[in-house]
Amino acid sequence: MRDTELYRVLLGLREPWQIEGVTLSEAEETITVRVGLPPNTRLPCPECKAPECTIKDRRERTWRHLDTCQYKTLVTAPLPRTDCPTCGVKTITPPWAQAHSRFTLLFERLAIDALLEMTTAGACRLLRLSWDEADGIMSRAVERGLAQRDLSGVRRIGIDEKAVLKGHNYLTVVSDLDTSKVLWVGPDRTKETLEGFFASLPPGVPGQIEAITMDMWQPYRSVCRKWVPNADAKIVLDRFHIEKHLSEAVDAVRREEQRELAAEGRNDLKGTRYAWLYRPENLPPTYQRKEFEALRNSNLRTARAWAIREQFQRLWYYRYVGCARRYFEDWYEWATKSQLEPMKKAAQRMMKHLPRILNYIRHGVTNARAEGINNKIQTIKKKAYGFRNISRFINAIYFHCAGLRLHPL
Repeated sequence: MRDTELYRVLLGLREPWQIEGVTLSEAEETITVRVGLPPNTRLPCPECKAPECTIKDRRERTWRHLDTCQYKTLVTAPLPRTDCPTCGVKTITPPWAQAHSRFTLLFERLAIDALLEMTTAGACRLLRLSWDEADGIMSRAVERGLAQRDLSGVRRIGIDEKAVLKGHNYLTVVSDLDTSKVLWVGPDRTKETLEGFFASLPPGVPGQIEAITMDMWQPYRSVCRKWVPNADAKIVLDRFHIEKHLSEAVDAVRREEQRELAAEGRNDLKGTRYAWLYRPENLPPTYQRKEFEALRNSNLRTARAWAIREQFQRLWYYRYVGCARRYFEDWYEWATKSQLEPMKKAAQRMMKHLPRILNYIRHGVTNARAEGINNKIQTIKKKAYGFRNISRFINAIYFHCAGLRLHPL
């Protein structure tokens, strides 16, 4: 088989495209494959598909292809521009590459697989790409994937925020609680940010959403009320964030009491900060369980605060909203009369959000999967050694976490 026939098969070329020549450069370790068209070729318009359009001119282009053994392989061709009576002058897209790309479809498939499996820096070293070239491949892959995906079946969503860069810089991440895939990512955590997600959904989809998990951030709640019918019955405050607020209240009690004990020369609470934050069954072996059990059963204010937090956990096991409400009212009375100011404030905050807390009994959903996605996003950030460009970070999240069809056809 001649070299021209070999590369015609490898590139999958059909008439009128043909291989005009293959050149090897040992010094540069490259193979250049020259592709062309016969002089009087007519082509269909790339937009309206009108047949037999004349070629106005041809502009030289080069694409990177899969390596041939140890040699970098390049495809060059004078890319035609058709002169269509309807659409005017339009540049055609060659059969071996996507529009505006300088890589063949097969090379992009390989690069996408490499970027999914390793760090961006590692993929660039392996494939001899620059960071900007890798970013271009990822951007085109994400654009393809977003254009093809189907969001008509979305029923339960989780809304969470992710801190990025330094200072108060956030991303809003919306995920599908049923598939654990990212649905949408937007900069900041404002009303306008979340509005962008709902506006991007197909018509009718916001009306079919059955449950929404989120934290206590009010702007998210107001946007959901605008777009989702009967949203107040569907918004579920996430267990993780509620328990976090209660744990912070326990820690505030511990800090205050520890200062008082230290002034008296006592060290009862020294070194126990993290022990109070664990559930009893999750207490690590590094803590002396018997010693900590004695502290929990003591008259310390921290022990009372810890007991209040632990008793709140029973709320999640109720199956009827009325029973859960009565239990909460008893717990609320205990917490507000405990003379522990941080626990009192935490309880008052829970009372303010009680309807959305009780929605957990109805829907049984949490933001656990969204938090798992957050951990994956953090790993992406570490693998890339950080992102200075928010749009690139968003693209990377879609690329790795949205379950998109990334490969070109």
